[in-house]
Amino acid sequence: MYDFLFTNASVIDGSGAAPYTADIGVSDGKIVAISPSLQVDASRKIDLDGRILAPGFIDIHRHADAALLRPEFGEAELFQGITTIVNGNCGMSVTPLSLPYREEVLGYLSPVVGSLPAGVEFESFSSYVSLLKRRALPLNIGSHVGSGTMRATAIGYREKSLSNSAQKLLHQSLEEAMSAGALGVSVGFSYMPDLYYSPEELAEALAPMRGTDIPLVCHVRGEGDMLYESVREAIEAAKLLSVPLHLSHFKCIGRRNWGTLLGKTIELIEDSRQSGTEIMCDVYPWAAGSTQMACLLPPQFLQGGPTQVVERLADTKKRKVCRDIMSRPSSEFENIAESMGWQSIYVSGLGSEKNRWCIGKSIVQIAEIRKVDPFDAACDLLVEENCNVTMVDYITCEEDIETILRLNYSCLISDAIYPDSGLPHPRGYGNVAMFLSEYVKKRGTLTIEQAVHKMTALPAKAMRIKTKGLIREGFDADIVVIEKDGIRSEADFENPTRLTEGIYLAMVNGKIVLEGGSITGAMSGRYVRR
Repeated sequence: MYDFLFTNASVIDGSGAAPYTADIGVSDGKIVAISPSLQVDASRKIDLDGRILAPGFIDIHRHADAALLRPEFGEAELFQGITTIVNGNCGMSVTPLSLPYREEVLGYLSPVVGSLPAGVEFESFSSYVSLLKRRALPLNIGSHVGSGTMRATAIGYREKSLSNSAQKLLHQSLEEAMSAGALGVSVGFSYMPDLYYSPEELAEALAPMRGTDIPLVCHVRGEGDMLYESVREAIEAAKLLSVPLHLSHFKCIGRRNWGTLLGKTIELIEDSRQSGTEIMCDVYPWAAGSTQMACLLPPQFLQGGPTQVVERLADTKKRKVCRDIMSRPSSEFENIAESMGWQSIYVSGLGSEKNRWCIGKSIVQIAEIRKVDPFDAACDLLVEENCNVTMVDYITCEEDIETILRLNYSCLISDAIYPDSGLPHPRGYGNVAMFLSEYVKKRGTLTIEQAVHKMTALPAKAMRIKTKGLIREGFDADIVVIEKDGIRSEADFENPTRLTEGIYLAMVNGKIVLEGGSITGAMSGRYVRR
């Protein structure tokens, strides 16, 4: 007897193949039978009446490292049909954490991953994993270990060469994380403190992963004017380490670069792939991104972490130097304020009550209210909020997104961040619906089976998750069933937390976690390790 028998399903199996009609049997958390007709008993039979049944969607780029410890966590994901996520991206995993830099690291990470709940303590990657294994999880959780966090835990956010003792500590952290099942090692070349690394220095810092099949998951140094050189730098680092490369949220920033620079960069990637370097990428389907507002600043103004950033911006002479640098194009950092303009940058979250009125407004609008210029408005906010400011920035174009989606090695991701308050980017709640409505139904960029492939089997392949992402006998029973009228979302930048509609049923490891538009309360998620 099966635990569940789904009949009359229109199966999109995740492989990219055309849909087919079948019955699906589930027992003990696994898919155990797939057949045109299964005449067997089951504890529960569910007639799907032709609805689409697909593998649970896998989002390999989220930043829920701390948020998954919140009581309400999982609702935004499950209502989209997401049954597995991977955290620890962009070099900014929430672990390892240890004195003396623990609070400094958490302060730097909080605009992206949020704050840890009171009383939650862990230091090593393995102790974080142990915590996850003890908790009831609504969906499957995997994680990278962040090179930036490992370095900051060793020597903080200073521009300083790694001493032998610091290098040893970093290597120990990496070895421990790999042993604990980290899916990848993430690096954020545009973030503190990874921005200090050259490819050679990064390869030395990450030497324990050399020659493995653990992917180097890379947020490149620049995604606009510097895109080509930045991707080449990431490829060089992966070659020095002899590991696969995964390019995070691949995009091309800046109107002057749209439609031109991306093609040249894709040629570089494909030449490297043909030469034997394993390279994959992911992409989110939005023209706007979201991250810490401090990352708008030049690298020399980010040294030492939030406290020193604030000190520099509060200094009149140093602020003038910063203004001069940010007023022109740069070959050293991604100068989004110059390439896109302050009118394209909106405050989405911050820490204090006194500045909550800024949330949802552009820097230009805030500047007009405060009667200062946009540069000073941004700097004043960073000073007043001790850098705890998140932004939404309009940076890419739909045509370039389409180009990336058509690549046979690109996965669909959200890059959802989880600040403690404010208006988060709607991709956290409506990413799947946006992707399917805009790039499958409206534009016809992909077929529905191609789209499902980019949310299931392909990300599972990229992260070496071997029992998820396909409707196959023996695979984990992570399953989504879609209503006949499809997945839809009203989440937007004014109302970003509206839940997605249209998932008829979601199953995680053989337990139904969402049905009839409601969370069931089943906690069948697991920690996903290598």
